[in-house]
Amino acid sequence: MIVDAHYHLEERMETVDELLDQMEQHSIGRVALIATMVDPFHLEGVAAKAGAILPKALAGRWRGLGLPLYKSTVTADGKFSALGKTYPIYDVPDNKSVARVMQAHPDKFYGWIFVNPSVADPIAELEKWAGRPGWVGVKSHPFWHRYPVALLDDVAACCAERDWPLLMHLGGDRERGDYRYLPERHPTLKLVYAHAGVPFYQQVWEYVKSRDGLSVDLSNPTYVNGEIRLDAVKTLGAEKCLHGTDGPYSHAGQGRMAQAILRLPLSDAEKERILGGNLIELLGLA
Repeated sequence: MIVDAHYHLEERMETVDELLDQMEQHSIGRVALIATMVDPFHLEGVAAKAGAILPKALAGRWRGLGLPLYKSTVTADGKFSALGKTYPIYDVPDNKSVARVMQAHPDKFYGWIFVNPSVADPIAELEKWAGRPGWVGVKSHPFWHRYPVALLDDVAACCAERDWPLLMHLGGDRERGDYRYLPERHPTLKLVYAHAGVPFYQQVWEYVKSRDGLSVDLSNPTYVNGEIRLDAVKTLGAEKCLHGTDGPYSHAGQGRMAQAILRLPLSDAEKERILGGNLIELLGLA
């Protein structure tokens, strides 16, 4: 079964019915939903070209230019910036909207509880939804929500106790991008680094491959182009990589992202692991 591990519920860009149609068309069994976190946007023209070079810059010899470009996509006042055009980022994710969709379609969707410890008690938000059907883990975004990874310490402890995975999108500086902090503090934590560990890629992969319970998702072609995707799988092995799209923000579509995995030079068993088996195992649902 194909399972999308990383998808935002943003009905202003894609209705639930449209998502369900896309899932049926491309044989997607389940989608793990995350509450929307930014006003709808679409990268076009120069902004789209800049996005296309970002992973190459971050992973190559031009990292000194790529990292400032990555960090510049969030303004000092907390907005997403695409070459000067800005979009509000929501400090308080609407987990209620995800709960509503999961309740309506319990056989199609999982849900990540999205927390922001910089504005509200994340444990209270976690406890509010934990135990209700469909919720499978916690999502965090130290980058766009502009807080140090250390603020997730209590969340990580709670996830480790519940045997829940924590999905985390790293920032580009020492505090917001500290990919070692939580695993070192919580050795049994199941931690998933979003978008192949952007913006650190190889450094994260070298760390992940030597430790149990750590993995990456391969979502969003703006962060994970074909070269990054292949390098991540080669370095980590198929067993530590999860399929995801980051839709509808990625504008990639369910079919395109699944086909990108199917084209990898891997065995059928390895492709099946990436496309859904690894997440099902991670969630303890096998």
